[in-house]
Amino acid sequence: MKILGFRSDPTTPRYALVDGATTAMILLNVSEESRLCFPADCTEDAAKVTWLYREFERIFHAHPDIARVVIKKGEFTQGDNGAKRTASYQEAALLLYCGLHNKPVVTKIYASLGTTSAQVRDHAIQRVGQTTRYWNSKMADAIIAAWWGAKNP
Repeated sequence: MKILGFRSDPTTPRYALVDGATTAMILLNVSEESRLCFPADCTEDAAKVTWLYREFERIFHAHPDIARVVIKKGEFTQGDNGAKRTASYQEAALLLYCGLHNKPVVTKIYASLGTTSAQVRDHAIQRVGQTTRYWNSKMADAIIAAWWGAKNP
């Protein structure tokens, strides 16, 4: 069962593809694309959401066997800012894609993923692995989201 984990980011959203069909889960995009970098001319929110939606179409076309999507959603606080709103728009684009294409999708926060922001990197490495390039906590969030989806079908 292939799971897509997603973590929004105002500049570079991240995604992980995990094969959870075996007991030892495999990070399928360990050395492949995991960052969705906006084109230079994509500066407005509407343009970014449209571009990202098309990227989701491309990813799902390349991986039609994705069985489920898990989004590590932003955890909002009283001092939210424009960057967090932008991240919410990205999550909405994926929710829309999944809704229109009948793909099961859930959203999670750290507490329901069994980790914390301080531990997410270590937990991702222990449970699935890490990417060979551009490794950061946002990518770890995407991996943990996919891991959770594979463990909880």
